[in-house]
Amino acid sequence: MLHSFFVVCGQTLSLFIMIAVGFGMYKAKRITDTGAAQMTDLLLYAVTPCVVINAFNRPFDPDTALSIAVFSAVSAAFLTFCIIIGTLVYRGGEDNSLRVLRFSSVFSNCGFMGIPLAGAVCGEMGTLYASIFVVLFNLFQWTYGFHIMSGERLSLKKVFINPCVLGLVAGLPVFLLSVHIPSPVGNAVSMLSALNSPLAMIVIGTHLAKADLISTLKDTRCYFNAALRLILIPAVIMPMIIALPWLDVHQTVTLAVMFGAPVAASCALFATKFRRDSTLASRIVAMSTLFSMATLPVLVSIVKFVCL
Repeated sequence: MLHSFFVVCGQTLSLFIMIAVGFGMYKAKRITDTGAAQMTDLLLYAVTPCVVINAFNRPFDPDTALSIAVFSAVSAAFLTFCIIIGTLVYRGGEDNSLRVLRFSSVFSNCGFMGIPLAGAVCGEMGTLYASIFVVLFNLFQWTYGFHIMSGERLSLKKVFINPCVLGLVAGLPVFLLSVHIPSPVGNAVSMLSALNSPLAMIVIGTHLAKADLISTLKDTRCYFNAALRLILIPAVIMPMIIALPWLDVHQTVTLAVMFGAPVAASCALFATKFRRDSTLASRIVAMSTLFSMATLPVLVSIVKFVCL
């Protein structure tokens, strides 16, 4: 277990070094708000679909197809369970802050942080399963998450026309039909997908640089929410996931990364867009990201040790 901890800790530290680069570049005014926004768009609309397509760029295998189906069903079930937990913990009103807290308890930074870490810990299969999880995550985010933050009915167009789903639409036939992608296209997709880890971490670093860390550390709501997101929810759901007989170690560890990741950066984006408590949202994202440097290696190491 100690060996696993140091391996995961080293991989997590590598990600946080890249976050530090983004933090430093923003503070030094080498990255502006406009630049950070443009990098986010590059990640969302070009790199993320390529990550999904690249994960599916493999010959069809019935066992892998079955494992993807099982993993998808389990992921959807426990995302729903997270919604129930968030609703029970943050009930009793619909003010702007409560909406942000409820959103943040459900949605983790599984795309920007989860995919790179799952790939580092579990290799290609970790990236594949993490990509599947992110597609489901986006479906939940643009249904339940959109409803919570906007107060409006969900938009089916936004549910199905988003980069992850479009990547799935392009990538799934490649796997199911064993389509051979021409080398120039395949290489371009592979190289673009390789941008995910460094670019995502740099963007997270710019978000941290914009946060008022002193005010964040004084906000008690952030501490409870970080504990809920990083410790309590994984402590409740991971024993149940580990007990399931249908999941292998790669699937289980990937789910530990996904559910143990800090609050999604989209929490701050949604809060700003729909005029909720964007200050609280930014503080929650910043604090949970900082604390995850300690909690994620411990969680993943314990789960990996139990599963092996």
